[in-house]
Amino acid sequence: MATGFYLSVMRTLRQQEIVSFSVVFAAVLGFLKLNQYLFFTYNTSPAVVLMPVGVGIAAVYLGGYRMWVPLACAWFIALLTSPAQPSMVFVVAAAAAYPLQAVVGGYILRRFNFLGTLGLTRCSLILIATALITPVIAPGITTIAQWLSGTLSTTAWTTWSRAWAGGVMSIMVFTPLITTWFRSYRQKKTLSELAESAAALSLLAVAVYFIFWTKLAQGNSFIFLYLLFSILFWIGLRLRPRMTPLALFLVAALGMAGTILVHPNAATPLNTALLSNELFIILIAPVFFILTSLVEERRVSAEVAQAHARELESANRRLSQEDKAKNDFLATLAHELRNPLAPVVSSLELIKIRARDLHLADIIELAEVADAHNHTLTRLLDDILDISRITRKKLKLQKETIELRRVVEPALRTVDALYKSKNHILSISIPKESARIEADPLRLEQILVNLLNNAAKYTPPGGYIELGAAYDKARGVRFSVKDNGIGLEPHMLDKVFEPYVQHREGSSGLGIGLSLTRRLVELHGGTIWAESEGPGKGTTFVVVLPPGRSAQLPLSQPARRRRNNFPFSRDKKPAQKHRILIVDDNQAAAEGLGKLLEHGGHTVTLAHDGLSGIEKMRAMEADAVLLDIGLPDMDGYAVARHLREENRGNPLTLIALTGYGQEEDKARARAAGFDHHLTKPVSIADIEAVLAKEIS
Repeated sequence: MATGFYLSVMRTLRQQEIVSFSVVFAAVLGFLKLNQYLFFTYNTSPAVVLMPVGVGIAAVYLGGYRMWVPLACAWFIALLTSPAQPSMVFVVAAAAAYPLQAVVGGYILRRFNFLGTLGLTRCSLILIATALITPVIAPGITTIAQWLSGTLSTTAWTTWSRAWAGGVMSIMVFTPLITTWFRSYRQKKTLSELAESAAALSLLAVAVYFIFWTKLAQGNSFIFLYLLFSILFWIGLRLRPRMTPLALFLVAALGMAGTILVHPNAATPLNTALLSNELFIILIAPVFFILTSLVEERRVSAEVAQAHARELESANRRLSQEDKAKNDFLATLAHELRNPLAPVVSSLELIKIRARDLHLADIIELAEVADAHNHTLTRLLDDILDISRITRKKLKLQKETIELRRVVEPALRTVDALYKSKNHILSISIPKESARIEADPLRLEQILVNLLNNAAKYTPPGGYIELGAAYDKARGVRFSVKDNGIGLEPHMLDKVFEPYVQHREGSSGLGIGLSLTRRLVELHGGTIWAESEGPGKGTTFVVVLPPGRSAQLPLSQPARRRRNNFPFSRDKKPAQKHRILIVDDNQAAAEGLGKLLEHGGHTVTLAHDGLSGIEKMRAMEADAVLLDIGLPDMDGYAVARHLREENRGNPLTLIALTGYGQEEDKARARAAGFDHHLTKPVSIADIEAVLAKEIS
């Protein structure tokens, strides 16, 4: 009947469980037989070396609650075959109590999410609590069984306390040893870590040998204990968490073995000495468990912080690369867009000149409309590059003390064509008295133009727009641009100043005008905000700029329109005629500009690559060269250096005429020998201004 029951149980077990059951059964049975051997050979109490308790809890934690089967079988067979021939009551009680205790201990570890390692302080505390609580169960049951069967040889307290202490030590030594070393670790140790671990464990074994195997420690116990603790602290602070349970196992195993086999202090009973060793392990184990956990938590936190720092560094590097790529793209985009605009500008200039000569007013008007739209495209390109410069903190203001009207009037002339095309009614309210402000005149004009263009963009044809300005010596200047257009929702009042955000989906434009405006205002130390009562009720943009030092500074000359840092006047003619060489691979742009210069009385020669430009310079000996940078055979910088070398001592004005308009491009042009840097598209007035200034 027993055989049939055994076979039915075995059939219910999965094949993979048979191996683990066999290992647990053999381990527990082996430890129990070792205890019996020590008991009868050295007359020791089996309770002080009750090692299977910790093994059982580890088995249940790792293998599941079915592990009570091999545990019960091992205890039953070991006690049934014991030379002491215990009563059947005790055998049955112990075979039931110790597996039950292991199941309770495994349940506690699983219930409170013990991770099997000492990597967290929480896990160490769970293990310590399990070691102190669960050994209460089995000793209580077996002590009662011995008392009922009349085989209790000592007092109940003595029997129970010894079994409890043995269980506590067994759980603190064997349970973490098995759970930590059972799990595989992906992180491989370096050779130095392996050497340090071997050295620490070797020194620990030597210290345990002198303490428990020799009589040297009897008179110098503090010295040897200090050495032992120093090594344990070394292991806890420096090595991996799994090394601490191994170190405590060595201390317990070698210490118990030395006490039993050598027993250096014959005056102390063996059981008393073993109990002292046991209590020593119970006291020091929690300290080093918690120390190891704290150190491991700190190490993991440091690694996580380093990983996050590396991720942030990588992200910053990636963002920096993306930002550089974006800026390079914007510069290239501006260059590619400026090149086709150059012949458009020249063609429009020629059309207006011919139309004036023929008195064709309608053609002049059409040309002026096209020219206004061309200026709008140019302004968009400038806005793109200005956003890039501000982002990289490379845009610098050139502040002056200026009269307020000298900024407002050019801004109104700039938007005049747009307002006429949409039949907008523009009302202007500015102080009649002289009002001075410290600002960059071109950037302040740009602020006003952007706000006026934005108002025109979102105001229906025939709408009303009001530009107001108020000045106070103490508070500065306050500009306002009010329209009766589409208005803004409350959540958009601040969002419209973010880059690439537009008033509503489907709106035209790039969504950078207001963002650029706010940044320019902030560079002046001012503030800007939007006001609106809601959709369909119009919008008001308000700009407040501080007075700065304007009250103490003299008034500058009337602000003149400047482009690419070079002043010019559209009505000013060059004082004399010049020989000019134009080198540009864009034939349409070169021919259009050449015709404009010839119309002004200059002698013009064209070249479309660098080598041709150098050869034609030798033939004509020009006194001014308009030189493109992006040539097909050699860049304009190399051509400029070559021309400077060949014409050393001769007056020669080199003007870079290119689509690249960033500050670094201008600096590179100066280094190559250029006198001026003009960014496409450029008007004939710009070139005339440079020629009049440099060649007189």
